[in-house]
Amino acid sequence: MKQLKHYGNLYHLYCWSTKKLKIPFFIFLLIFFLTFATFLIDHFPFGLSLAMAGMIFPAILFGTLWLIAGIRTKKLLKPFSPQQLQIIDRELPACAMCDRLLVTSQAVVGTKIGLVPVPMADILWVYTAVETGRLEGVIPVYKDTTLVIAGRDHKQYGFRIKNNQQAFLFMQSELLKYRLDIVFGYERGMDDIYKHEINRMIAFSQECAEKRQKEMGG
Repeated sequence: MKQLKHYGNLYHLYCWSTKKLKIPFFIFLLIFFLTFATFLIDHFPFGLSLAMAGMIFPAILFGTLWLIAGIRTKKLLKPFSPQQLQIIDRELPACAMCDRLLVTSQAVVGTKIGLVPVPMADILWVYTAVETGRLEGVIPVYKDTTLVIAGRDHKQYGFRIKNNQQAFLFMQSELLKYRLDIVFGYERGMDDIYKHEINRMIAFSQECAEKRQKEMGG
């Protein structure tokens, strides 16, 4: 993350977003190293020492996830120019956040684990997808909602959000400050159009922009 350190606000946001991985990693690693100290204590329970030694496995897990988050963040930041990163870094302190999502003039930034920046210029379609898990196919036991941001380059980014419309409405409001030609919401058949007739989807986004421009009196 050496390059990211040049952008103070982005680096601080990255560190904050990986805190849920770093803290358990260091705790489990410390417990593992304390195992060796227990051998110097007379009559220390061997079973407890063994359990403490086993903490190396969750330490490895969290450490690996931390490493993956760093690699993914670095990879996703590559398409951005230094000038764009400077703008994002400058705008971050003034950005509102909803469900760990922020919107700048250059990118939407997800901060669940690491940073997931979505180039503003590529965004074409934003909608929510809801998946309901059912016990024996009948009784609902959980509901997962994903905010999907689909790009003109056919790349899609999914962000887990709460089961309400707050994050979607926040995203719609913030994105419309920078782009009027974005399609919001989902209707049957739109995914097929996006996958197989993306130019048709782009044309529809232009129609949306023209309609919004008229509504704004422009």
